[in-house]
Amino acid sequence: MNIYTMPDLYDAIHKDYNWDIELLRTVASRRSGSVLELASGTGRLTKCILDLGLDYTGLELSKAFLEVSKKKYTDQARFVLGDMCDFKLDMEFNFIFIGFNSFLHNLTLIDAKNCLRCISEHLEVEGKFLLSIFIPDPSFLYRDLNTLHPATSFFQYKNTKCRIMESNEYDDKSQVNKLTWYLEKNGQIMPDGYHYSMRMYYPHEMDILLAEADFRIEEKMGDYDGSPMDSESGMQIYICGKD
Repeated sequence: MNIYTMPDLYDAIHKDYNWDIELLRTVASRRSGSVLELASGTGRLTKCILDLGLDYTGLELSKAFLEVSKKKYTDQARFVLGDMCDFKLDMEFNFIFIGFNSFLHNLTLIDAKNCLRCISEHLEVEGKFLLSIFIPDPSFLYRDLNTLHPATSFFQYKNTKCRIMESNEYDDKSQVNKLTWYLEKNGQIMPDGYHYSMRMYYPHEMDILLAEADFRIEEKMGDYDGSPMDSESGMQIYICGKD
């Protein structure tokens, strides 16, 4: 099963995800005009941009997610069906961002390079680009394949107390982590799994990829509180301009 065809479950899981909003608001408040979010999902971060009086466009690959976003925001925002590694819109943007970990859905280096190329082509000369992803963690990647681990805290879904349990299998060569989510309802694991994959990108790879795409890294943070990236950081967050 595909979690990206189930916007109601996705929204229930992410209802309280808000740790990235303050940093996004801070960065976006320095911008003007038009904003593009790639992999915009069901519009979790849309309101943050609209509240700043900025023009918002969201690009999303899932038709189901896109329809939910359009219903949430009607004519307040523009939503476009498209792939973040292969899109061509009719305008440039002053600010482009990819929310929490969505860049990791670029499963090959070619996809990642194409994504960054598309971003560069759509970013105004003085525009800024924000990207945030995990720093790969061996203790997460190399877990026991036969054990389920909590992936979320508890949440309400269809009037039932639920959480997501997950297993994963990491391939060193491709750097792709294959994950399977299982819905736990009232302590019972449901049999159907939701499968998705993410490629891991290490900070030195991101430095190279961004430079090759003619981006200049202006800030590099290790958490959403704005602290610098170091050996203890769990996140890699980049604010970039165009070279």
